[in-house]
Amino acid sequence: MTTVDVRPEAPAREHPPVSDLALWTSVLSGPVVFLLNLEVSYVMVDWACNTGHEWALHLVHLVSLATVVAGTLLGAALWRRVGRSWPDSDGGSDSRSRLLAALGTLGGVTFAVSIVAQWITVMVLGACPRS
Repeated sequence: MTTVDVRPEAPAREHPPVSDLALWTSVLSGPVVFLLNLEVSYVMVDWACNTGHEWALHLVHLVSLATVVAGTLLGAALWRRVGRSWPDSDGGSDSRSRLLAALGTLGGVTFAVSIVAQWITVMVLGACPRS
């Protein structure tokens, strides 16, 4: 007589409480938009000085700030949806979702402050170097 090993059924796959795309959009919107803001502003300085259109630099900062704030609010909404507690060590999709939502929210605030700091220099010093 032969014995047959019976494997237990695989555990049911956990479905995340929120969309992975939404979580990663929240996490990555801050740093990506911050870097784009930095690069676009840097490239536009000569054009703004030569044409006298410094308002374009303010527009770049405003659009960047609005985009980062939207990503931050998305992270905060996702954090509320999965539960406002800090991620625990249990693992699973709930913990991962909480971690990414918290990172999206806190990172978004950090990058929004950084964009405002860059914008302040344009407001105070202006775009064109003075000698």
